Order: sequence, then C-alpha cells, then structure tokens
Amino acid sequence: MERYYFKIQDQDGVLQPDRGFDFPDLERAKEEAKTLLAEMALDGLPREPVDSISVELQDANRVPLLTMRLVLEAIPHGPRDL
Repeated sequence: MERYYFKIQDQDGVLQPDRGFDFPDLERAKEEAKTLLAEMALDGLPREPVDSISVELQDANRVPLLTMRLVLEAIPHGPRDL
C-alpha cells in the first residue's frame, strides 16, 4: 500500500490535506481523485470569480503528482450581451 494526499481547491479556497489515504497503487489513487472531484461538482459547480474546482494528488512526501481540474467556461455565441 502507498499513502497519498488530496489537496482540494473550491469556492471556499484551498484545503491542505491533513491525513493521508492508502491505496494499492497510483492508478487507484487517481480513480479516487476523479471520484472526489465528481463529488465536489455535485455539491456545486464553480462560480465566478473562481472558474474551476480541483483535486491535487500528492505522494507520501506531499509532493504533487497531478492535478485534476473541472473548469466551467461560458462561451457566448453571437453579438448579444449574456
């Protein structure tokens, strides 16, 4: 088992991990990061001025391995003010 940490960034700011979680390998930890990001989205999509929510996966030494981010972007079509 390997220990991983999840750093969360959402509308309320950044939550530094205070406890680690054990997973059999990196792939399982990445799947958990995806699940966590999906659960965050269920609680509410990003709002302005922050346009994203993210989960940073860190190793046992708290070194960042990857960040999964959900970005909400409004793309207007045409000349109207939206």
